[in-house]
Amino acid sequence: MQADSKRNELRQCIKDALANRDASTAVQLARDLLTASSKASDVLYCANCFASEAETLVKQIGLKRLRTYLVRSVTLEPVLPYLSTEAVLSGFVLDLQAGGYGSYVSELLQPESELARFQPDLVLIALDLEEVAGRLPALCGEGTGAGVEAEIQEAAARMQQLLKSFRERSSARLLLHGLVIPDITPSGEVGDANLPQSLMNAVLRLNQRLAEVCRATPDCVFFDVDRLAARHGRARWCDRRMFLASRLPLAAEFFPAYARGLVRSFATLFRAPRKVLCTDLDNTLWGGILGEDGADGIMTGSAFPGNCFLEYQRYLKQLSQRGILLAVVSKNNPADVQEAFQTRAADLALSLDDFVALRIGWGEKADALRELSQELSLGLDSFVFVDDNPVECEAIRTQLPEVAVVEAPAAEPWRLVELLSERPFFDATQITDDDVNRLQEYKAQAQRVDLARSAGSREEFLASMEIVCTFQSALQAPLPRAVQLLAKTNQFNLTTRRRSAAEVEQFLAAPGGQAVVVRVRDRFGDAGVVGLALASNRGDACFIDSLLLSCRVIGRGVETALLACIAEQAVRTGAKRLVGEFIATKKNTPCATFYPDHGFVRCAAPEAAATDAMFYEFDLTAATLSSPEWITMEGTEQHELSASTALIA
Repeated sequence: MQADSKRNELRQCIKDALANRDASTAVQLARDLLTASSKASDVLYCANCFASEAETLVKQIGLKRLRTYLVRSVTLEPVLPYLSTEAVLSGFVLDLQAGGYGSYVSELLQPESELARFQPDLVLIALDLEEVAGRLPALCGEGTGAGVEAEIQEAAARMQQLLKSFRERSSARLLLHGLVIPDITPSGEVGDANLPQSLMNAVLRLNQRLAEVCRATPDCVFFDVDRLAARHGRARWCDRRMFLASRLPLAAEFFPAYARGLVRSFATLFRAPRKVLCTDLDNTLWGGILGEDGADGIMTGSAFPGNCFLEYQRYLKQLSQRGILLAVVSKNNPADVQEAFQTRAADLALSLDDFVALRIGWGEKADALRELSQELSLGLDSFVFVDDNPVECEAIRTQLPEVAVVEAPAAEPWRLVELLSERPFFDATQITDDDVNRLQEYKAQAQRVDLARSAGSREEFLASMEIVCTFQSALQAPLPRAVQLLAKTNQFNLTTRRRSAAEVEQFLAAPGGQAVVVRVRDRFGDAGVVGLALASNRGDACFIDSLLLSCRVIGRGVETALLACIAEQAVRTGAKRLVGEFIATKKNTPCATFYPDHGFVRCAAPEAAATDAMFYEFDLTAATLSSPEWITMEGTEQHELSASTALIA
């Protein structure tokens, strides 16, 4: 009775918060309600509340609105309220429409289908084994398994052709639903494990091939449903009676887990992972308190419970190896920490060299995170903070709400890696060379800062850097890196349009189209691909759709060099004017005067332009945009920038 009273109170509070246009509070209350209750009626209530106030959610707290279309050969209508609600809790508002049952082929292939008319931002493709590879169970059941591999390859090829055909007409992001390995097969438990052509092994290989198809398709992610089913128990994942009666592919108790998994998968198509993990030391990176127990007394190494902390250290090491920056934020004596890392090196999976920065002292941790944000030129929304002290965690949540906070369970240290891995902070579908080299690049950045402090003037400093800018087609970047920049760059981003890989390719195919990336290196190292510009010709003008640069290299003249490269290519394609667009956001103030600073003058907005956009133009017949003299330019020739366009045809 008390629980029902609490639920009703939370429901009313959600309704009141939305009525008062307090969207942030409403979302937090909904999270509290659904954490305390698994009732379908509560999920439906939240879904209805959010649907009625979708515009408030978008305008007040910046949730991303997605026109989402479900292509399916299964029944998923009962799951949709869970999907809509989980999307809001994860930062998205879904305008959701389900396609006809089993009509996926015509919807994906026909130019005039309901899917095409809907003009989606996101397409969810949920098909069952019968539709993807219907002959597979029979072929596996023949005993010899003849034809199994051919069926797997043919099924993958059919799916690839479907996605390719759709991609030629639409730039919508795609999510392809994987297949759940059947819990009961003709081979039985022993046969499934030992027969290479068992249905279990065949579906596993088919999932792997479908994942490969997704990797080969721009802006497409594979949703590994079997991973979810295995975690919760494949024997319970599907209610056979409901599946046979209505083609509902999962039991009602797993609707929340399914919705969370699906949203977590497609979220990677619209936002970049966080970049920095800041960890405490005492009772987090190791067990015990260094100042009290001494270096010899802290718990780490191969024996329990030290191995719990060693597991966390190894997890951080793996994150670092794929490009996540590690930092220490700890209230301790620096000399004691130095000693601990030296004397216990054999018991630690990390050394101080694995950290991009150390904030060890007795100041406030919120101040340390602010300093790190400035030092690394990264927004606080790129940070994850891990600490065992609930007071410190609450202070960060209150003072720096952009930072993701994970409270380390000091009494159960074996759970810390699980707590981190089950959150989507570092989810990524692609890991580029620039990601892998990020730690070394930030260490090189520290050397640049030291040089800047000792230089006599800005020009002297920049000339001594020996900066080289190499310009390439975005397809050579490679393309995933270009899309990654579009997704995560905020401060120096003139329009903050989050273009997809397919849209980038469309710019290269357009008349006078440009999709140019800039790679920067200097005497301290290679910063990798740090900038991107998208442009195309309309009449006698070249319009810059997007121009962005990593904040790591702002102020070195690279932004001017990129603009000069775009202008040079525009002249070669016959343009007489260069038109730039600026759309102000909360974060891109650093580039608000970029176009006027380079001689552009304010001009009228073209038809159908965004109402909040400002336009500037530069007369290419009267003046020239030049790169700074301290920068060496490479690859600006037209044939080099367009060499990969043949790949589009």
